Amino acid sequence: AAEGAKLRPMSPRQRAGYILHYYRFWLMGLVLLLAVGFYIGDAVVQSQKEILLQGFFTNDEYNLFPAENIQKDYAATQALTRRQRIVFDDALYIDLGGDASDYTSASNGKLIAYTHELDFVVTSDEVLAYYKDNMPMRDLREILPKDLQQQLGSALCTEVNAEGKTVCVAVDMTGSRFVAGTGADADPRVAHTYYLFVPESAPHTQQIAEFLRYAFRLE
Repeated sequence: AAEGAKLRPMSPRQRAGYILHYYRFWLMGLVLLLAVGFYIGDAVVQSQKEILLQGFFTNDEYNLFPAENIQKDYAATQALTRRQRIVFDDALYIDLGGDASDYTSASNGKLIAYTHELDFVVTSDEVLAYYKDNMPMRDLREILPKDLQQQLGSALCTEVNAEGKTVCVAVDMTGSRFVAGTGADADPRVAHTYYLFVPESAPHTQQIAEFLRYAFRLE
């Protein structure tokens, strides 16, 4: 009753200002509660969507592979339904040229933990050199269509494994849209080469070809 008596002689604008001031902490709490509820609800909805492709980009000082931007751009090229999604992550920073034990110990836990979920990893030459001996990888010639292999040409990197078999372990990303023509390919400070490799347990290998076509602007 006392609050009503205070409000009656006020103009609508004064009433609104009084209510906002008097109940500001309650309103802030309500807004925060709604925001948290929206975040949780969105997380639940996203978790229920089918993942068509999941990739991991190691990040460094040049930031040539911003995962969030690539995810949005690539997803826009795909005919996704409301129950499908593309997931790219770059939550691991690599100090290029640092001591090998620094970046391998930092990356080992995250990448190994995600291996069974990841379809591909894009990283620098020095990190790839470590993981070639410590993480089973798919032979890309077994999962990429022949026409795409021909289009990629020398970007496909082969080597002889411990069993004496020639395998394709990675794709050199120098000619991709993320490096070629961006200035990074001509910048002498960018002394490292970036590669895409596919863990042996990759669950969506059929989608990797589509991503490579997008990455290299191939039909």
